[in-house]
Amino acid sequence: MKAITITPVAAAILLGVFFADGALAAAEDSPLVSADELEAIACSPDVVVLDIRSMKIDGQSREDYARGHVPCAVHSDYIKAGWRAKMDGVPGMLPAVDKLQSLIGGLGIGNDTHVVIAPLGADAKSMAAAARVYWTLQLLGHDRVSILDGGTLGYPEKDGRALEPGERAAEPTRFQARLREDMLVSPQDVADAAQRGAALVDYRQRAEFTGLNRNPRTVRAGTIAGAYNLPLDWLTRDNGGYVRSAETLGEIYAFLGIPRDADQIAFCNTGHNSSLGWFVAHELLGNERVRVYDGSMAQWSREESRPIVRVIGVTD
Repeated sequence: MKAITITPVAAAILLGVFFADGALAAAEDSPLVSADELEAIACSPDVVVLDIRSMKIDGQSREDYARGHVPCAVHSDYIKAGWRAKMDGVPGMLPAVDKLQSLIGGLGIGNDTHVVIAPLGADAKSMAAAARVYWTLQLLGHDRVSILDGGTLGYPEKDGRALEPGERAAEPTRFQARLREDMLVSPQDVADAAQRGAALVDYRQRAEFTGLNRNPRTVRAGTIAGAYNLPLDWLTRDNGGYVRSAETLGEIYAFLGIPRDADQIAFCNTGHNSSLGWFVAHELLGNERVRVYDGSMAQWSREESRPIVRVIGVTD
């Protein structure tokens, strides 16, 4: 049999393909991907990187994206693009499925696409935006999705990675949703939570949880009776763009007395903060019985018959 000679150039190409395939497989296995992992796969044909910067959340917009973004990323404004909608007077709700299908397909995302969401990553609220998009895709039956840990701000670090200037145009394709209705939570589900032994976890800041402050998107101040409070900014390191380790997150839940393995309903004001709460509890800590109450306090507080408790009764 004739021996096969592999030139140095061919060997380098094969080695590059091997490591790219390995990086892709590793990224698909993880809800969080590092900058190193994303660098290896960002421009792969079956990967779409979503830069979701928005002025309201990040203080940055499409113009900032055009000045520099993860290579090959396309932009989709988290606030303006249609990821959330006002439904029955409640802001920030899940839009109609057909509208989401059109939005997602228009970004070049098909049912076999691996989506990597790249928020700005300046703080926990920015990471919660990524978690909300992640949750939306999962709700629609799309499992090939990850979040860039550290966000776009964490991408060009000491290893010499560079952001790419200019805009990338998406190539629209067809996305067919497979709605997982079991992930949705109704107000009645919340009302029944105590009887079912489910834990309610409020991911708002302490002042809103206690009723000291009221978010303008809610009608009444306070929280749902029996809820635990885990402020959003506890979930990332120093309220930055890096999600805390599973070990540290587990310690936080234990410190607050939140049962990690029980049914959980995550809520906040409009389902934004609680999406990151769901992400860490469900995806990183492995509790498959965690769900997001999409309407959250913005919906719950609109009906006077739904009880709300205030730890601090404010009169001024």
